[in-house]
Amino acid sequence: MPMLVDLLFDTVDGVFAVDAKQRIVFWNPACEQLLKRPARQALGRHCCELLHGSNAAGEALCRADCNVAQLARGGSSPGSFSLWIENGHGAKQGLKVSIVLMPSPSKAQWTVVHLLHRSKAATTVEMLEGDAQRGQWLRPGSIGSDACTPAVATSALTIREDEIFRLLAEGLSLKAISARLHISLVTVRNHVQHIQSKLGVHSQVETVAYAYRHQLV
Repeated sequence: MPMLVDLLFDTVDGVFAVDAKQRIVFWNPACEQLLKRPARQALGRHCCELLHGSNAAGEALCRADCNVAQLARGGSSPGSFSLWIENGHGAKQGLKVSIVLMPSPSKAQWTVVHLLHRSKAATTVEMLEGDAQRGQWLRPGSIGSDACTPAVATSALTIREDEIFRLLAEGLSLKAISARLHISLVTVRNHVQHIQSKLGVHSQVETVAYAYRHQLV
């Protein structure tokens, strides 16, 4: 797990995590830069009080009864969705958010990790025109479902892909995997891209988190 925390800390995407009481327990440097708030101002605070997130229509999504934070008690993570968050200067910026669940020190609970992507968020016009696909943005009171079960997703991996997937889950870097398997770094990266495509994830962090979420390691 320390290796996984290091990976989350160093990723270029903003990452923050909340516990079952919706308190922020992790806030990486990229999140500091993206949301213009240092970790000392974020840690320990309730996420809804800090972020004031909404969808493109202005409907509040970050609130005390947030259904995403309730996933700390278990459940299926929603697909990526658009979220408009205050940037620390009174204005809101659109982000893509992916949710992954990590094991929590508390029994039968999960830490809810939010991965903030800088890619374009769906606008109100796109939503009304139907261009934003289901699962890309979250309606108040709704939770999406996984696109496929872990058994189906991982069964699509080749033997080599499964091997690399499990090494990633152990916290090995791509360079370390290259050395371990005696294959080129380019080959490892190609395999990782195929793995991510088959699992429906979008980054190395999400790949590792997927393994922990579905107890595949």
